[in-house]
Amino acid sequence: MQGHGEYLQTDLTQGVPRANWPRPRTDWNLPGICWNARVSTSFGEMPVQGLRANDPVRMDTGAFIKVAATDKIHLDEDFLARCPDAAPIKIPANFFGPGRPRSDLLVSPHQPVATTANPAAPEFRRARDLLNRPGAMRQPSFGLTYFLFHCGKPAAINVDGVLISTAP
Repeated sequence: MQGHGEYLQTDLTQGVPRANWPRPRTDWNLPGICWNARVSTSFGEMPVQGLRANDPVRMDTGAFIKVAATDKIHLDEDFLARCPDAAPIKIPANFFGPGRPRSDLLVSPHQPVATTANPAAPEFRRARDLLNRPGAMRQPSFGLTYFLFHCGKPAAINVDGVLISTAP
């Protein structure tokens, strides 16, 4: 019988260094924007980490919609080692044309980003689908936080001069 604080040792990884544990293939499927990306709001450009519920953000139409909720997902070094697909995609400044984006933009590989400048008919692609274009690349990271915000309905929001898609 085991006493308090003792555990059955049935773990197949016992005695195996953590770096050698089996790692199942995992595809990352959550959107997000990395720290300090600037979101257009009714009170000017604001870092994404500063958004709060009820903040009005600018849509592709020029109208404003209120943020319904915000989330942040922190990925540590261990998680990123086990799920390298979660590493952010760097979209360099002017990648889609002058000022699009205005500065280097780091986003989740699953973040939909508008590849065209036409706000009347934006064409959205996941950031990971941009990796075949010169300049877009995975950004190595030992830890990062993805910021997400939701507007209660699908919306295209201006972030650093590029439209990104949000879902409810």
